[in-house]
Amino acid sequence: MTLKNLFWDSCIFIRYLIGDINAPHFADIARFVEDAKAGYRRIYFSTLTFAEIRQEFFVGSAPGTVRDFFADLGASFVGIDPNPNILIASGELRSAKSTNPGDPNPPTQRSVATPDAIILMTCLYARDVLGITDIVFHTTDEGKGKNWYGRSVPIIGFE
Repeated sequence: MTLKNLFWDSCIFIRYLIGDINAPHFADIARFVEDAKAGYRRIYFSTLTFAEIRQEFFVGSAPGTVRDFFADLGASFVGIDPNPNILIASGELRSAKSTNPGDPNPPTQRSVATPDAIILMTCLYARDVLGITDIVFHTTDEGKGKNWYGRSVPIIGFE
């Protein structure tokens, strides 16, 4: 079965931009980009991605700016703006606690990070409101980063 509609977390775009051919899943990501450019699939994303792609990710032959990058990707890459419904649902998701029994940190200490919540809820918005029922979410987010409030729940493994 061919995956026609994908939803990408910012980290997928970043992995593609950095261009490390030895990184896990890089070849698959590159193939998905080429398929989308050829019109065989659509790749949806939250426009929050524009803020998560930093200038230092543009290495090698990558286009020089985030604007250039997305212009080069073409019309098969569809950004979805966070609207009030997505943002309200994101806040509600941030209140959810991990139920993973193997979680080394008690659920009271961890929550979904704001950007992750917006991206996840944007994917659900695409599925439930825009009617893209065959959409598949792609991420490599294993929650290895730390921010001002501590570690957040990783997207991979979030229950």
